[in-house]
Amino acid sequence: MIDTETLLDDALLLIEQNFYFLHAGAFYSQISRATDLSYHFDTTVSKQFEDGSSYSFTPSIIHEILTDAPLVSKTETTLFEYFVEFNAFRGICMAMVEALRLESGFRSFLQERLGERFEDFIDVLSFIRNVLSHNIHAEIALSSKDYEGTLGRIQRMRREPDITLDFNYTQDLPELCVPDNNYGFTCHVDFSTMQSGMPFLDILSLRELFLMSEWCFNLVVGYRLQR
Repeated sequence: MIDTETLLDDALLLIEQNFYFLHAGAFYSQISRATDLSYHFDTTVSKQFEDGSSYSFTPSIIHEILTDAPLVSKTETTLFEYFVEFNAFRGICMAMVEALRLESGFRSFLQERLGERFEDFIDVLSFIRNVLSHNIHAEIALSSKDYEGTLGRIQRMRREPDITLDFNYTQDLPELCVPDNNYGFTCHVDFSTMQSGMPFLDILSLRELFLMSEWCFNLVVGYRLQR
């Protein structure tokens, strides 16, 4: 049986890795938008395995993705960006939820720093994780399974389902020494008004998902600094 400390370290590392992946993905996306990479590089790619076997990717598919990227408007998201971003958001929130299920120093650290916001934070993370883990709708429309479990938890705890989370780095994570004392963000999620079919991005914007992911990453950084 894997011990709690090992599970926690794995979860925290997953948060960090997904946040780095999000940054690297943004860089590669910027490059793919600036030029047609299929014109400059051979799209023949294969993956080699330890047993000597290999898997060959389809060059025409890679070519299609690369030739499409420069044609997409700067106000729109490329297919590459979409999958990089939402897989990273899902991975970060999933790992954070799993980390906070463990009775550990990390959980105690967040309880101390977030105070009354702690349970609300878990609820919002769980909601994001649920939507991005189960959704197959192109518009990321909600299903009742995405929020009913979390709403039931809130009701059992006799808490308010209309949640506003407000984070400030200088107040909540002073060890990070951010240059702007006002840096932080606020997000609002009302579980009592959710309905099946509602667009996920009408509840939490893309910018808020980036800021929430950054917040999760920096909570891990803050925890590691005080250990």
